[in-house]
Amino acid sequence: MTYNIRGTKGMDNRRSAKRIADVIRASGAQIVCLQEVHQRLPYSRMVDQPKALSRLLGMKVAFQVNLRIGIGNYGNALLTNLEIVRSQSHSLTSKGEPRGALEVGLMTPDGPLTVFCTHFGLDRNERATQGRELAALVNAAPAPKIVCGDFNEEAQAMGLSGLIGSAGLIDACAGGPPTFEAGNPTKRIDFILHDPSVTIHSVSLIDTLASDHLPIVADLSLEAG
Repeated sequence: MTYNIRGTKGMDNRRSAKRIADVIRASGAQIVCLQEVHQRLPYSRMVDQPKALSRLLGMKVAFQVNLRIGIGNYGNALLTNLEIVRSQSHSLTSKGEPRGALEVGLMTPDGPLTVFCTHFGLDRNERATQGRELAALVNAAPAPKIVCGDFNEEAQAMGLSGLIGSAGLIDACAGGPPTFEAGNPTKRIDFILHDPSVTIHSVSLIDTLASDHLPIVADLSLEAG
């Protein structure tokens, strides 16, 4: 799953980590990439969202801090019920709000898997640079690999198309439905990308108002060996 949770703020302007956890649990996802995750921020009631979601779901968590605000943090997270072998935080060149990519090595029943979770910036040229930087990181990582995130642009834009082309990735849901804004989505800006050694069996969008983005879930398998 990839899901921008907007600090657990739903379309009703109410914040609820439990509601986000309920969406994740119902999906059955074993690997969950999250963006806009808050940790002890005043405007989200000082909730440590990575810890709270980990506890509510009984899943392990890796958290990347992209922005520090007082004693609080803001960034990307990965939840999983698989074994986390390694976790590395990468900064991406940014204008304004700092952006990054969380790289996590997992051990699955079918072998190792590298997962990247990212959230690109709001400026077109910024995203183009971030796409090039992330492509270099993905190319350096061991296969099989998956890249998930909120890219703040559609598939044909420079940053995302450059990443896909340079890293030899495949869009798991090419031509799929829009993911933003929840309630009446018009743009597909959230993506699950994968290398050729990953097989996608199905992709679905979850219709929920728990955030302003809709979560995407892919059922996948890894090439034997």
